[in-house]
Amino acid sequence: MTRRIGKRRVWAAAVGMLLPLTLNAQEKTTAQPGTPVNITVQPAPASAPPISFVLGPRHGHVMPERRGCTHTGGGNIDIAQPSPDTLVITMSGAAVAYGALREAHAAQAFDLEQCFELSFDNPKVKKGKLTMEGRVIGLLRSHGMRDGAGYENACAAIGVGSQSLLSLCVPPHSVCGRQSLSVNDHDGPQSVPVTAGRYTLHQTFRVSAMAQPTVLPTKGPSAEFAPDPAIDPLWLSYKEPFHGAVKKDFGFQLTIKVAEDTDADKPENGDKLELPKREKLPEPSPLEK
Repeated sequence: MTRRIGKRRVWAAAVGMLLPLTLNAQEKTTAQPGTPVNITVQPAPASAPPISFVLGPRHGHVMPERRGCTHTGGGNIDIAQPSPDTLVITMSGAAVAYGALREAHAAQAFDLEQCFELSFDNPKVKKGKLTMEGRVIGLLRSHGMRDGAGYENACAAIGVGSQSLLSLCVPPHSVCGRQSLSVNDHDGPQSVPVTAGRYTLHQTFRVSAMAQPTVLPTKGPSAEFAPDPAIDPLWLSYKEPFHGAVKKDFGFQLTIKVAEDTDADKPENGDKLELPKREKLPEPSPLEK
């Protein structure tokens, strides 16, 4: 019994010695004037989005078309998911044609089919909004009177089975007759209400260049919609009209986002909800009284 009491006293004495040290460690200190003070601010962790993309199977293909003296570069389909509720798909490629003694034609055709599922991670969310927008950035050059270059089919559609729910197309552009054009086009955003389930994205894009036979030592037309070094500088003219252009964002880029549809239960155009009027019962006839 005496030993137990002695051990308790020793533990009590040890706790009494450590308690002031703990309190002193938590006490605020006052910095002297002129002393540098380092303050570390940690950002609060970002909350998870209520709806997210879950990628499924996909089929992506790029088919080059070359006839005569031609050159193609790039040919990439990049699918990125920077956050759970965002998808970014980029198609990039380039084509050059040189009509030395015969007609030349070069092109690249892109085709993508991506399946995905919308997962409603927050059980309180019943309905979402799917938003899609696209942009095309690149260069078109034509050095001869009968040369031409352009892009087309910059389109995307999201649907369920054979039913299309959301679609967009960036307008095509082309040049000819020694014209050149710097392209930065955009379409959207387009939105549609969605629920949890499986969907399919279909996206296409095509760049092309065509040159007629010539005996003059001129450079051929080109459609450049891919970052360096998609086109070898030897295929470009020393009088390059877009010298020094920044090409890191070239291509057809599609951005798809999903979020909670907060406007699902709100009236449109700010109209107030009107409750149905109660019908007045007919007065009883004298015989019924």
